[in-house]
Amino acid sequence: MAIKKATKLQAVNTIISNIGQAPVTNLESGNPLVEMAEQILDEITIAVLAEGWEYNMERGYPFTPDSNNQILIPDNVLSLDTKPGDGTQTVIRNGKLYDRVAHTYEFTGQQKLDVTWLFDFEELPEAFKNYITIRAANVFAGRSVGSSEAVQFGQREETIARATLLEYDTQQANYTIFADGTGDDQYQTTASRPLNALLRP
Repeated sequence: MAIKKATKLQAVNTIISNIGQAPVTNLESGNPLVEMAEQILDEITIAVLAEGWEYNMERGYPFTPDSNNQILIPDNVLSLDTKPGDGTQTVIRNGKLYDRVAHTYEFTGQQKLDVTWLFDFEELPEAFKNYITIRAANVFAGRSVGSSEAVQFGQREETIARATLLEYDTQQANYTIFADGTGDDQYQTTASRPLNALLRP
């Protein structure tokens, strides 16, 4: 049988197997443990992607005002920021872009922002799926049965999975000590990034 990419169902089955539960054939089984596992998987997916990786970050993405001169922000935007030296400080408020300097929701022209996107689990590269699944399994074990043994057993796997994810991210980024791989001189940076820690408290 051919090997296929991981699905959300497979991830949930991996999570519940961490406490010795039998696999299910669908996510609508009505099993409260399955529902809890899926909820935690979604929670960890958001938390990991919110860190900001080359896969889900886009620099200078254009947002265009509507007929009311307002910019509605899609639900799959986790965070956004203006370019350095842009002169504006934008945040998301009430589902719209807000300028904290001008104190307004109105924009006269297109805004180019750095965006961190949220994607569904099954759209993610395998390195993300693997790390998110293992991390979610450890969280699930701790919450569902308080099994310190199960969590401890998966800790080494979680560390290895995060290291693999970091390696994948580095390969995608082409970082140097002079630039971040975008080719944009406004984004000069160092090769060190806050997310480059295997485990965070």
